Amino acid sequence: MTLDMTRGKPAGLLIRFALPMIFSSLLQQLYTMCDSMIVGRLLGTNAFAAVGSASYLHWFPLSMLLGATAGFGVALSQRFGAKDEEGLRSCFAASIVLTMVIGGVFTLLGTTLLEPLLLLVDTPRELMPHSISYIRVLWAGLLLTAALNILSAALRATGDSRTPFIALIISTIINIALDYVLIAGAGMGADGAALATVLSQAAAAAWCLRAVARMHLLPARRHYRLQRAQVLELLRLGMPQLLSQGVIATGEMAVLSAINSFGVAFVTGNTAARRYFSLFNVVGGALESAVGTFVGQNWGANERKRAAVGTRTAVAMGLSSSVTIAALIMLGAPALIRLFIPDGGMDALRIGIDALRAEVLFLPALYLLCEHRASIQGMGNAFIPMVSGFLELALRIAAAQVMPALFGSAGLYFTDAVTWTVTAVMLIISYRVIIRRSLRGC
Repeated sequence: MTLDMTRGKPAGLLIRFALPMIFSSLLQQLYTMCDSMIVGRLLGTNAFAAVGSASYLHWFPLSMLLGATAGFGVALSQRFGAKDEEGLRSCFAASIVLTMVIGGVFTLLGTTLLEPLLLLVDTPRELMPHSISYIRVLWAGLLLTAALNILSAALRATGDSRTPFIALIISTIINIALDYVLIAGAGMGADGAALATVLSQAAAAAWCLRAVARMHLLPARRHYRLQRAQVLELLRLGMPQLLSQGVIATGEMAVLSAINSFGVAFVTGNTAARRYFSLFNVVGGALESAVGTFVGQNWGANERKRAAVGTRTAVAMGLSSSVTIAALIMLGAPALIRLFIPDGGMDALRIGIDALRAEVLFLPALYLLCEHRASIQGMGNAFIPMVSGFLELALRIAAAQVMPALFGSAGLYFTDAVTWTVTAVMLIISYRVIIRRSLRGC
């Protein structure tokens, strides 16, 4: 079901688009949590810590794929807003080809360099066997993940956030069921949890493909005759976001390396805390996608004042929701951490609680960062978000070195706080400069 965001009240449209994505994120968090809890309870604390540590390496190529497909989605949403159906399908074909090429390259590099990368981030020796078996399966299935990403991006570009939500429901049910079948039933280790994730994503991709076909968005053979100008446009929009997400993930790996250096208890506590990242960012992530699509469609329709109104509305929603979510998680932090490490020891529990509370304290800064970045991307400006990614990299690397030196291991709890706050300020200033210049010509 498509949603034309060039007409109607911005607040209602943003909520209508964001709600399925909020529920999608909650479901995704549910099956991620179940994955981790099943691993922790059936395979032990070391397996839980290893899966959490290895997940950052999986996030590295995955985040870059997400960045690229988000960039491609900007081009798709602009064509949808301009009512260019033929251009939409042709652009979708080129996006599919580029996504598969990028996914193939990452699969090859990841499976080849797996062990050196785990050593590079100082993975504790006792966690290595579980980490290797887990991440190898995830990277082997990266092309399926790439297919799901581009299909979801195309659906959201047309305003359809409902179909990816239904796909995620299907994926969640399959993932949790396969966790028990493969780990408890078949006796597999961490690789069983990874295989359950890959197979569930394949099912979600199949559901999205079915919806794309029913909406007559699937490109015909003629659309795969790639046009140089179109490919260059997609690369202009997608590659900066790919690079941006890559450098952000590199910064995360620098923090991971610092976390790993403080031992298994510190890794376990931080892994438990960071498992809730998706939970406290569900509204922010949904609003980010909503405002990106809203601005993209309206920019394509040359409704720039309306794009600015939508951005202001999303920012107001984000600030109010982030403060509420932060307050709730601050209060519930002890119970939330115990879900993952009920027998992980008092040190790991204390570390997890402190890390989670420090993280959510600066949640409003993260929401401001996401919504302004998405609005700038929706305008077709890929350069500023790319610069913000490099800024995040520099800040994370610096914070990972400086904060522990000043405050000990607890300083690592605030690496995200420094990064989010400074980057949010940079994006807010950039957005205001760009939108004022654009509105002068209206």
